[in-house]
Amino acid sequence: LQGSDMSPPPALMRGMLHAYGRKAIGISFVGGVASTLAFFFLYVQPRHNKYEEFFKTYDPYTRMREICAQNKKYMHTCPDELAKLYEEKGKPIQSP
Repeated sequence: LQGSDMSPPPALMRGMLHAYGRKAIGISFVGGVASTLAFFFLYVQPRHNKYEEFFKTYDPYTRMREICAQNKKYMHTCPDELAKLYEEKGKPIQSP
């Protein structure tokens, strides 16, 4: 570099772009993991627990009887014999 005005960059600026890139990748990785954990624990888990709680006491045959007790506009094809067949198999049906 003799005879030119270009001198090497100071030691502080060497590798600056690579250092910035590594820092940006690290921050985005941490942000991605944090957002995934937040979504799982703040949305997925509570929703999963609500479904579990609902299905602990849910009896589809009782619900089917309630639907079939309505007029036929709600459900056109209502299996009236469904609860009877279930009882014939010896399986208990919860009462409302």
